Amino acid sequence: MFIGHYGIAYIVKKKACDIPLWLLFASVQLLDIIAFTLVLLGIEKASYTPSVNPFFRNYLNLPYSHSLIGALLISAIVFFIFRAMKKSSWAWILGLCVLSHWVIDLIVHTPDLSIFFGSAKVGLGLWHYPILTFIIEIAFVLAGWLLLKKNIYSYLLLVLMVGAFTGMVFAEEPPIFREHYILRTSIVLIANLLFIFIACLWDRKNQKG
Repeated sequence: MFIGHYGIAYIVKKKACDIPLWLLFASVQLLDIIAFTLVLLGIEKASYTPSVNPFFRNYLNLPYSHSLIGALLISAIVFFIFRAMKKSSWAWILGLCVLSHWVIDLIVHTPDLSIFFGSAKVGLGLWHYPILTFIIEIAFVLAGWLLLKKNIYSYLLLVLMVGAFTGMVFAEEPPIFREHYILRTSIVLIANLLFIFIACLWDRKNQKG
């Protein structure tokens, strides 16, 4: 799943209003942020592959960041960091938000997610139905977005998320992106970091007023 993870963050924010939205955004996307970083370092692999299905245009080999054991370890690290900061309630919520990424990915991915660092591949394959996947992701984000207080940054987030995701699904990818996995990965990483930054601005705006 791509932007759908942020729907989880919005929903959790409604229930745990003391946790900053940007931190929830970072938590639900932490596995991807780690994956993009590992791809740029050459440790994991992500590259373009031709397909009429936009969700199959990514060849993914993410044995560390997107294995179940890896997700559990990363979740545990987040949990213990916030536990050490005397944020016990945050620790549980943020740790589970990190783990939610793998659980949701299990629904959409074909069997390219591993249980243990590259072995025992799983995936329920919702991506085989691209239009249905697109509708579900948009609906999930919109449903979560509607729960929260609106300001200029919330509207900006919605426009950027939906616009970027729609472009990814329906637009033809430029050849320069197909041929250079570093550029391709960097753009996706920057987009996610931008969403987190705008969420931080949303938090600050709400605190002021």
